[in-house]
Amino acid sequence: MEAKERIVLYFFIKAILAYLIWFFLYENWLQKVGWIDKVVIDNLIHLSKLSLTILGYNVFVFGHTFGIDGSHGVFIGTPCNGLDLMALFAGFVIVFNGSWKNKWWFILVGLIVIHFLNLVRVVALTIIAKTAPEYIDFNHKYTFTIILYAFVFFGWVLWVKYYAVKKNTSIHSIKK
Repeated sequence: MEAKERIVLYFFIKAILAYLIWFFLYENWLQKVGWIDKVVIDNLIHLSKLSLTILGYNVFVFGHTFGIDGSHGVFIGTPCNGLDLMALFAGFVIVFNGSWKNKWWFILVGLIVIHFLNLVRVVALTIIAKTAPEYIDFNHKYTFTIILYAFVFFGWVLWVKYYAVKKNTSIHSIKK
């Protein structure tokens, strides 16, 4: 096996292991305990309520359902809290080459931005639920999914381009 192939294979093995660790950790412990999902969802609801109140809307909160008065609101479920996307982002950075010092701050900034984008998503969907409810499904399934995954992809590109691989360990520097 050539050096390039070994590097790629090693990356995929690490990525699969990271995914399996996240999957079993989340499915067998974090989801059952539920506190991390609750903290993230409660924070999204609190910040969404604050944001919409600042924008002049009267809002209501009922459990994990949140909305503008006069609308049905939106329900923030566990799949919509952004944790899987955060794990995907962080997992990629962790398994790719780079110093741990850079990994920690890059992951932290990325998780904060992902949470912020999810907040913008919830606020926008809440406004859509009030003003044009017929568009909520499309925007939930497509518009905001594309935006969030595009950010994650852009974050990975930044990581790979600027922080991940030192010049002497790059795949491109390996002679055939």
